[in-house]
Amino acid sequence: LTEDSTIGGEFKTNFTPQEAVAAISKWHDSDDNSIAFARFVCKYIYTDANANKEPVIQGGHTGAFELPMAGYYLIVDTSPFSEGDSYHAYNSFLLKVNQAHYHVQIKHKVVKPTVKKEVFDNDDKSSYGDNNSWGDNDGWGSSADHAINEPFQFRLIAKLPASKDNGRAYDYYDKYTVCFNDTLSEGITFDRLDKVEITSGAGDTPKVINAANYTLTPNDPQSFFKLSIDNVKTCAVAAGFNLNDGATITVTYTAHLNDKAAVNSSDNKNSVRLQYSNNPRPGEHWGYTPNYTPESEVYVYTYQLNNTKRAENENGALLKGAGFRLYSADTCNATEEIKLKKNTDGTYSRYFGTEDGEEMFSDDKGQFNVKGLDAGTYYLKETTTPKGYTTAAVKTIKIDATHSINESGNPQVTLSSDSTLDNKIVDKKGSTLPSTGGMGTVLLYVAGIAVFVLAGATLVMALRRRNA
Repeated sequence: LTEDSTIGGEFKTNFTPQEAVAAISKWHDSDDNSIAFARFVCKYIYTDANANKEPVIQGGHTGAFELPMAGYYLIVDTSPFSEGDSYHAYNSFLLKVNQAHYHVQIKHKVVKPTVKKEVFDNDDKSSYGDNNSWGDNDGWGSSADHAINEPFQFRLIAKLPASKDNGRAYDYYDKYTVCFNDTLSEGITFDRLDKVEITSGAGDTPKVINAANYTLTPNDPQSFFKLSIDNVKTCAVAAGFNLNDGATITVTYTAHLNDKAAVNSSDNKNSVRLQYSNNPRPGEHWGYTPNYTPESEVYVYTYQLNNTKRAENENGALLKGAGFRLYSADTCNATEEIKLKKNTDGTYSRYFGTEDGEEMFSDDKGQFNVKGLDAGTYYLKETTTPKGYTTAAVKTIKIDATHSINESGNPQVTLSSDSTLDNKIVDKKGSTLPSTGGMGTVLLYVAGIAVFVLAGATLVMALRRRNA
């Protein structure tokens, strides 16, 4: 006891039990000294080989104890939770009873955090200005639209509730640990951790948690990672508040859809659950069984644009070798090009590098498909026309997605009726220009000479009339 950093000075080097009781009797339930003493006794009982670990009294299943003798008692949760219950926490210690036949009511001092995952959706503006947005889920939410290879952000938000009753529940823990367990679908790749922040329950300005205070474990960045904060209590103190007031921890990271992303589907699902300290007993802050918050899920949608090149009409022959590029505005300038690269499966996807994009060409089935586009408005321009055909007009492409929550509470997306994911691009046959040296050229020469002769004769007759 004399070596304890909080209450060591309350006891003499050689003290009697009576002197110890005299010191304890000055304390109050849930003050600094009584909490430190409870932690000390609990640590002794469960870690010292000489301690008697058998409880004096067992019970309390009804939420109360009947204590027959006056004295000071340490009351600790020991019963396991029901099978399958991973979202649980044990009570803080209760200490100090000084009346005989005292009826102790168990007051819950449980703290159970929650976690939520969100994804950022950029505003998918059309070329007609800010009032024409073809994606309605702008900002942070439970679903988003993104292009394959486009970087975007996720954030994980853990809320640690303020302590109940006397507001000291976190003080019973030597340290309070949380661990974000984040899972990614195979169509999403983790790129980098952006920031880890903490703010008080009062909603103050977030403060960055230094990297020395957490551990990022990308066991498999393609599928999941863990971010563990060893002691949130010290992070709260560094940010200028006490964890008993509650806290919000936010983890933000960047990822992107890869070529395995599911298109026109809700299969790009991602989730997080939080493991947290749930037992103030020393060495058992994770509890007797694994403890996690319920999962929080988000969905990332992306869309495939299917195009078929045909001759004469929409049911005409398939045309191979027609070249196309995609643009963000109907003027189709070079600066407005949506750069694309060809995938191994023959489709094309967005390219965000510094090199030039590739021209799309229709294959022997007349197809050139764009895999993984964000919601928005695009313009498809024919840039290479097959010989003997006229160039098709620029085609407007709309992907108009409405995000909502279904009856099961899960996000869903509905595409509007004027969305154009399947398109048939038609080229008409054009007139063939005359070849050099042919009869067409001779006729042109004759017609030209006749015009000059006629013009000359008219000029001569006019001069003669004037002279007459």
